Amino acid sequence: MKKFLILLTILIFPSALYVFLTAGKERSFVRLPYFGTKKIIRIAGNGKLQTDTAFYTIPPFNLFNSGGGKVTNETLKGRIWVATFIMQADTRTAPSISTLMDRVEERTNLDTTIRLVTFLLDSAGAGNPQAYAKMVHAGSRQIFLTGPGTSVAAMAASSFYQPLDSSGAKGFNNFFLIDKEGCIRGIYNALSIKETDRLVDEISMLEAAYYIQNEKKNKNKEAD
Repeated sequence: MKKFLILLTILIFPSALYVFLTAGKERSFVRLPYFGTKKIIRIAGNGKLQTDTAFYTIPPFNLFNSGGGKVTNETLKGRIWVATFIMQADTRTAPSISTLMDRVEERTNLDTTIRLVTFLLDSAGAGNPQAYAKMVHAGSRQIFLTGPGTSVAAMAASSFYQPLDSSGAKGFNNFFLIDKEGCIRGIYNALSIKETDRLVDEISMLEAAYYIQNEKKNKNKEAD
């Protein structure tokens, strides 16, 4: 019971504080940043083609989970998710990253919709991903994705690292916080407990932001 109350406090306190500080305020609170280069979009309106910009989103991917099922970016759309990349053959950093991913899962265990995604960079020749998931005692919200040849490494570079320029992401030793729309909202050192706990806090902040957004939508519907 004591452990449950501690976990409840860890998960809820940042969100509750965020909601309290932002209640009734439209512009004064700090939102999580968006990472990646904005893309130019063209919108048709009033008989004219207008130019606008949109936040960077993770491009489409098509990979397989440890059970052989297909997973795409559309599978994760509408969920908050965390991404990281490991090499199973790297016995120095991979276990440490997996242990901290377990920490994220434990400290967000009251939100069953979050997915924790580990992309396996050496999936072609480093053993069974299902066996690896079992070895690191991964929970039910963790997903291990593989692809043919060097496809995962190529996707990591083109979709996560190269678009971020000098944002601090490097060496494939990062956690990425992805929002429900597929935008990158946070980057963290996946070998640091302190950074991992910051990730957990910012997951709560993102959840709170969606809660506030939904409350506004509901009030607008009632007003109509």
